[in-house]
Amino acid sequence: MRLGEIILGVSFIVLIASLSYGFHNRDINEEKSVDVKPTPGFPEEIMEIVVHSCYDCHTGESGNQKAKDALDFLKWNEYKTAKKIQLLNKIQEVLTEEEMPPEKYLNSNPEIKLSEEQLETMTKWTEEEIDRMLE
Repeated sequence: MRLGEIILGVSFIVLIASLSYGFHNRDINEEKSVDVKPTPGFPEEIMEIVVHSCYDCHTGESGNQKAKDALDFLKWNEYKTAKKIQLLNKIQEVLTEEEMPPEKYLNSNPEIKLSEEQLETMTKWTEEEIDRMLE
């Protein structure tokens, strides 16, 4: 009977330690997990560009209030059609003029610079999206 009690006690301690370890690791893993942000439903190719080169400043989690006020991609689906068309025109303009991403930000984050192909893709998409919304 004594051996059974010892085995039961050790099993209980192992169970508690396992649970504690699991909860502790779960918290650590959650902190290390990739922050997946909701998307505005753009085509995948566009979302890849936007997430890579725009989300740092143009989402609600950004510290750049001016950029968030100008455009918050996480609120895209809340914008009315007229606002979306205005924003698409502005996106097209700042990309054509190579004002976005801003040079100051690119100096410390050169990897987010859009390639010519990405610029063309975004410009074409904004034109098509505006046309679609105006129909």
